[in-house]
Amino acid sequence: EEDDHDWMLPPSDMRSAAAWDRYWNDQVSHGFDPPVFDMFCDDSELVEILLELGMTRVLCAGNGICQEPKALAQTGLHVVALDLSPAATRLAETWDLQPEDLEQFLDPKLKRAGGSLKYVMGDILDPAVCPGPFDMIIERRTLQLFPPDRRATALESLAARLSPEGILVSHCHDGAWKPPAEPFHATKALFQRSDWTIWRRGGGLKPKGRVALLALSTG
Repeated sequence: EEDDHDWMLPPSDMRSAAAWDRYWNDQVSHGFDPPVFDMFCDDSELVEILLELGMTRVLCAGNGICQEPKALAQTGLHVVALDLSPAATRLAETWDLQPEDLEQFLDPKLKRAGGSLKYVMGDILDPAVCPGPFDMIIERRTLQLFPPDRRATALESLAARLSPEGILVSHCHDGAWKPPAEPFHATKALFQRSDWTIWRRGGGLKPKGRVALLALSTG
């Protein structure tokens, strides 16, 4: 019988594929499969933005076992799912996403023909891997796992793959949040210090140049 919960903790070495394989195999063996990790994905607005702007190229960076790339590809987008872990990539690719599961991610009315999906195993810090450019890069709970003194480098690596008018979606999860404290978004200050335009969904037309869309979840 286990007397600790170390299996729940992401690897301390972000660049070890073997450590990430162990992590993802442990998650799945304990019943934490894709629907658990996808519970905070809501892409209807993201897809609507891309369609309105005529953008089609999306990178899901540090994808893990997430099924978001499959949902996005069903809206006519050209999607690349990038992750360091072969185990996570295999599970993400082979997981049987049912048509009814699509509604977890987006309005089925957004489905379009002509999309594509490619899975790539590699390091987001390696500029030769998925160099882009991409119209939208989505990172969900990935940058926040880097040590604070390495997050800026990781963000710069993603930004280098973004088109001049692209959108970088950065989703952070504050699992330790309790009111009345404010939830913590691990990358917000990085964007602010680097003079990114932080665009709020529903905040009017997309500003010129690259923008950041910040998502925050708690629980």
